Amino acid sequence: MHSCYFSATAIIKPMKRLAVSLAVSRRDRPEELLLVERSQELRSFAGFLAFPGGTLDADDKSVPIRGLQDGSLAPFVAAGARELFEETGFWLGRGGTPPSPAQLREDRKRLLDEDVTLAALLEGNGQHIDASDLTPLCKIMTPPFSPVRFDTWFLRVLVPEDAEVDIWEGELVDGAFVDPPAAHERWRKGEIQVAPPMVMMLEQWSKGQKGLLERVRRLTESYERGAPHRVYFSPGILLLPLQTPTRPPATHTNTCVVGEECLYVVDPSPVDVHEQGRLWEFLDELLKEDRALEGILLTHYHSDHVGALREMQRRFDVPAYAHADCIKELPGVRFGAPLAHGDVIDLKAAPDGSSDWKLTVYHVPGHARGHLAFQDSRYGAIVVGDLVSTLSSILIDPRDGHLKTYLRSLELLESVTEGTLYPGHGPPVADGKKVIRKTLEHRAEREAQLVAELGEAPQSSRELVGKIYADVPTSVHGLAERSLLSGLIKLEEEGKVVRNEAGFALAST
Repeated sequence: MHSCYFSATAIIKPMKRLAVSLAVSRRDRPEELLLVERSQELRSFAGFLAFPGGTLDADDKSVPIRGLQDGSLAPFVAAGARELFEETGFWLGRGGTPPSPAQLREDRKRLLDEDVTLAALLEGNGQHIDASDLTPLCKIMTPPFSPVRFDTWFLRVLVPEDAEVDIWEGELVDGAFVDPPAAHERWRKGEIQVAPPMVMMLEQWSKGQKGLLERVRRLTESYERGAPHRVYFSPGILLLPLQTPTRPPATHTNTCVVGEECLYVVDPSPVDVHEQGRLWEFLDELLKEDRALEGILLTHYHSDHVGALREMQRRFDVPAYAHADCIKELPGVRFGAPLAHGDVIDLKAAPDGSSDWKLTVYHVPGHARGHLAFQDSRYGAIVVGDLVSTLSSILIDPRDGHLKTYLRSLELLESVTEGTLYPGHGPPVADGKKVIRKTLEHRAEREAQLVAELGEAPQSSRELVGKIYADVPTSVHGLAERSLLSGLIKLEEEGKVVRNEAGFALAST
């Protein structure tokens, strides 16, 4: 198996967090939905539109709730009431003495400052939360493209007809009730960014209120049974993380399905027959919707990106397309004409119906020979394979990689990236250019660290690993040494380092 990347985070175990998300409407207009805009300063989904919500707190267990039939939902209902008040100003306390608007503003500030709990506020007013105000809609677990996954209950909330959204700038910057069909169309045009679960919700709401609950539950219950989610971070690219024999901290490789009516599968990744079956099920469902599968696109030939390649060709009888250097590494595969830098692939109509939608091909070697990236012309989204990971640093193995070439490829990608970046491992990011820039900065810092450890006396790569990666478990020192060796080779090529039988040393000035 080829190594994808190396990082000290290899020892970090995946995390699961409990969360709540709130589908809020006004009572007289249940067909509308409240969307809030997330701050550009947040680490995840910065600038995206989403539902109000957040993670559960320990204090949520003490909130007084009445009318709850399923006790396991209690902390989610409590968290929903708390998050709704904190983020929008809507107060769901019932009974007792309703607080005045001035008191609610003061209570909200104290709650946000963590000077008081929701339970204490309710008890001080002689109030409680009624479970009928936060009814369960569905449950969704974040797909496994990230080590931090959210096990989220979506709750339906109806607020009074005259309710006004009051966003206090912080994690959120704005919020408004929207018409779901209009919002979904704006997303398809690339005018707004919407968090993936809400894309699905907007689509379901757009089909009308009749049968809404049944549709949503039928879809999300299929996720719980193992059906792949339809995850869109941008229009026209479906993300499907599939389990592969890759390197930690990743456990999955991102397979992408690009297109609307004409589909291309980028990196059919899984080796495992069960995981392959999930991919076939996913594609079969798409093909029932009058779509055509045109072919397979490969970013590169590493085994955790091509595990299902031959079986996919057998099942769907489609050609594969890759760079000539990649084709050489995969004998027995039926390839179309080799792809080269600057080639263009016709996708026909874009999700918003606009014509002349295309994929541009970029040759970006360095991690592997013949590595490619693919950028869509309508939304600027770019699928980069193992040029970037949002989980860890990419390993450049000198056996088939070259660090100096890799850095030039990153610089090329930075110059053309203008939208969402889809990595081979980890969650996509909306500001792809920023991620590439940070990757280049990290590489420069790592090189400076290496130079600082070198001196006039030669040192072996193994000795240097023990110094530079002293905080990394010895079990991954083999990977670390290969990464380090690529850096030493680059410095040697630039005349900054010399090598002899004893190891590497700084070149005399």
